[in-house]
Order: sequence, then structure tokens, then C-alpha cells
Amino acid sequence: MKKFLKGSDFSKGILTAIANLLKKREYLNSINVFPVPDGDTGSNLSHTLRGAAPALIEAGEQLKLCEVVKRFAEALVLEAKGNSGVILSQFFIEFQEAIKGKETLSAKEFAEALNRAVDNTYKAIENPVEGTILTVMKDSAKAAMQAARKHNDFVKLLEHVYHETKNSLEKTKEAMLKLKGKEVIDAGAFGYFLLIEGLYRYFKEGHYEMPDIDFEDEQRKSDYIEQEEIKERYCTEAVLEGEGLSQKKLKLLLAALGSSLIVMGAGKLFHIHVHTNWPDKVFETLRKEGKILKKKIDDMIEMNQMAQKKELGIVVDSASDFPIDLAHEHDIYIVPLTVFINGTPYKEGIDITREEITRMILEGKHDIKTSQPAPNDFKQAIERAFEKYKNVIVITLSSKLSGTFGAAQLAQKSFGDRMENIYVFDSRMASLGETLLALRAREKAEEGYTLKEIVSYLNKLVSYSKYLLVVGDLKALIKRGKIGKISGAIGTYLKIKPILTFDEKGALYAQDKIRGIDKAIDKMCAILDETLKKNWEYDFGFTHFAFEEGLKRLEEFALNRFNVHTSIKTWASPVIGAYTGPNSAGVVAIPRI
Repeated sequence: MKKFLKGSDFSKGILTAIANLLKKREYLNSINVFPVPDGDTGSNLSHTLRGAAPALIEAGEQLKLCEVVKRFAEALVLEAKGNSGVILSQFFIEFQEAIKGKETLSAKEFAEALNRAVDNTYKAIENPVEGTILTVMKDSAKAAMQAARKHNDFVKLLEHVYHETKNSLEKTKEAMLKLKGKEVIDAGAFGYFLLIEGLYRYFKEGHYEMPDIDFEDEQRKSDYIEQEEIKERYCTEAVLEGEGLSQKKLKLLLAALGSSLIVMGAGKLFHIHVHTNWPDKVFETLRKEGKILKKKIDDMIEMNQMAQKKELGIVVDSASDFPIDLAHEHDIYIVPLTVFINGTPYKEGIDITREEITRMILEGKHDIKTSQPAPNDFKQAIERAFEKYKNVIVITLSSKLSGTFGAAQLAQKSFGDRMENIYVFDSRMASLGETLLALRAREKAEEGYTLKEIVSYLNKLVSYSKYLLVVGDLKALIKRGKIGKISGAIGTYLKIKPILTFDEKGALYAQDKIRGIDKAIDKMCAILDETLKKNWEYDFGFTHFAFEEGLKRLEEFALNRFNVHTSIKTWASPVIGAYTGPNSAGVVAIPRI
């Protein structure tokens, strides 16, 4: 049984509570709605508490409880950030006032100090709103008083406070108009609950956790952002030092300059928080009253727009054979390659349909050549992606087959300071190999992977993937200089069908040469059987150019032989068909590792 709260207990308990909150900062950002939906409550509370944590760490074991709390409260005043951070700081200032001179606290004294701190925090807020951190603070203080009447044990008291605070937190879904029907709790209230939870865990389990105070502040997307709710653009804060300061006077001076006004502090030190359209006027007013030790301005409209942006935009080239409906579903941007028909350039899928180009290739009456996209085409696609996403990955056809990769790199260099938010990824494959890598990138982005982590993951996938392509008409390769004329002529006469694959650098080579198209398909199935792992799960892509029968055979074999997660099939792009000719079929297998 623990009857008294000492300074060292407070330090260890609050440090454990801070560690508890820091782990949930991203979730707190995601549910941020009140007072404005700018997606930063988790970051603000984390910044506030992380900045004040050293005051607890440096307090040591010997200081009286009142001295430890005073140091922590004063550190919070200096570090407070955001609406909830300022309210929390005010709460600890009031708690410090309530326990002045106390070396330790009994359970009853602790409960009484909590109630006094909450009452005075309410008074410090100009327009307190129920269903927020204030309501949960009030309910937790009430629960502490109830428990203190029955128990003088801090563990039992905190257990009761923990459960009642959790109940109060759930009620915030309906207590505030902004939260009704959204099945989301108030972010600031949840932050306070995490502190109670961490404190309870320390007293119950007897060991404390040191918080990570070195992480970078992050701002995440809020699922409930509505920009029209932001009336005052700038979240403005200042720490003011001066003689004869009072909350009442500072509130009167600033009330007309904005909303969400909070003035908290005591003695010579005050922290001011206000949402305003005139931050310069706020600072000008405060300079007349004392010395501004710290100040901050956040543009909430800009923060709102950034918070709405998702993590990763994805750009591919049209050689990816990306099915259009699938690209729209996953918001993938496709950059067209250029097709020259009898010397006239056309952007594939824009200036001319793929069906028209395919028909011309099969007719065999036209001079058809291909070229990589212009860097400006990639630049335009990246710019469109940046309108909705913070980072962009461009996945291209193998750099050993085309200058497409180089064109994308040139486009990347044109973005100056934003270059670091773009990565040009050489797929070292073609066709649906690009598509499946892009879909996997989207999947990992939604799981929370960073751009760097996604690039690393895709490189790992490529090393374990297998791409096979049987070329139906060697004349197309001969015509475009991809195979020697003499060996090509012999191959045509003997009906030799090369089975092509990619090496580790993305260069095409013939893995085998088989006489007859049927036997070539059989050989492709045999290569898959020898290469792929039977206990792994794979995503498969199947393409053909005027050879649907070959596609069906490859697909049937894979579906019956392997553990298939995703299966995509489509006609090959004319960009590829122009080189492989009709009676060509390809398969790519990418593991889910």
C-alpha cells in the first residue's frame, strides 16, 4: 500500500505517462477536430511534454514534491504549444499552486489538489467547451475525490480515476457538436487520458519508462478536416515575462484580436495562446506589457492543406500496361510514351488510342517506332501528384531498355528544393512488373511506410521477382536492331521462340530458345516451377500481344500451381508489341514478402 506521494514518485510517474503519450502522437493527430481541425494535437502535446521532461529528469530523488511540480509546471509554461498544450500547462500551474510547501501528499490531499487545479483551469479559459480535455479533467478530479473517501492507497485511487476517466473520454463522442456522428473522441481529452493511464501503470507495476525526447515533431492527416471552419488563420503563441501582470488584464487586451484565447501562468511568467488574423498586433500589445521570451505563429490554413495531403503519389509510364480502371482506383498517374507512325509522333493513349496503334502493328503496313516521354511530361504528372501528396515515387520501364528512366530523372531535377520529395525508381522490368510494384507501393504507403522505406522494400521485391516473355515474331526485333539479322533469319526459318527475362540490372537476355510457340509456353511454365517458391504468396501479371491462348495457359498454370494473392491480365502496350510482334505473351511474379 502506498499512502503518500513523494517528489520522486511524481517524476517517475509523469515520465512514464509522457512516454505513454509520445507513442500515440500520430493517432492523436489523426483525430484532431477541436478547436480547429488542423491535425496537430498529438504533435503539440508531444512537443509540450517532451520539452518539459528534462525538468523531471534533472529533479533527482531528494527534492520535495512541491519543488518538483513547480519546476515541471514552469517548464510547461515555456514549452506549451497548441490549445491542449496550453490548457495542460495551466492545469499543472494550478496544481502547483494547490500544493505549495507540501513535501508529500496523502491520497485525500492529492484529490483535493486535483479538484482545485481543475476549477481554476476552467476559470482561466475564456469560453470553456464541454466534451473536451476540460470535461475529462473535471471527471477525473471528481473520481479522485470519490476514491479518496474510501481509500488512502494511491494505487486504488488511481485505478478508480483511470476507469472513470476512460468512461468520460468515450462520452466526448456525443458531448461536443463537432464530434457527433463521427465516432471519434476528442484528441486533447485522449491526450490527458494517456497521462492518467501512464501514471496508473507506474503506480500499479512499480517501474517507470523514460520517454524518447529526441523524435522529430510530425503533423499527420486528420480524417475530419473541413477548411471552412478556420476563421482566424494564425495560431499565435507567446511567453511573456513582466512585473504586475495578471490574467484578467491580458485577456481584456487580447480578447478583441481573435478566438480560442488562453492566458495562463502566475507571478511574472505567462503563456498566451490565441487564434487571430493579426499576429503582429498581438505581439505589439504584449511588448507594451513585458518582455516576450518566446513567440510562435502557425498558419492553420497551410497546416490544414498539408494535413489533407496523403503521403505518397505514384507515377508510372505507359509501358507499365497499367489497366486504366485500376489506375483510377488507386490514383496512379500514367505518363505516355511516344509512338512514331510513319514519322509522325503520337502520345500513346492521348493522341491515338492503343487499339488504333495495335491494329496498325498487326496490319504490318506502317513504320512504327517508339520513344521515351519528354521530361516535361513527367514534370506535369509529378506536379499533379504534388497537389494531393507530400512525396512522389516515379516507377519506370527498365533503364536498360529505354531512356524513360533518364527523362524522369531530368524532370526530378527541375523541382529544386522539392527534389528530395521525389524518387525515380528503375523497375528493372517492364509491363505489369511496373504495375504490380506501383500497387505494392500504394499498399505500403497506406500502411504508414515512408518514401525511403518503400524504395528499400521495392528493391527487395525486384531481387526476388521473375519476369518471362516469349517473343512471337523475331522480324520485329530484327527490324528494330535488337537482334542480329543473320541469327534472326535462322531463328525465323527454324521457328525459334526466345524466352526473355531480365538480369539483376534490368537488361533483357534470352534465358532459353525453344522451337515452336506451344513448347515455349510449356518451357515458361517449367521455369516458373523451378524458380518460384511454393511456400510463398505471389502477385501475378499476365500480358499478351495477339496471343490470348498463350496468356490463358500461363494464367491457368500459375493459379493451379502457386499461392496467388493478386492476378492481373491485359493486352500488352503497343509500345511493347511494336518490338515483340504478335503471338507474344509475358508473365511476371512478385512475392508478397
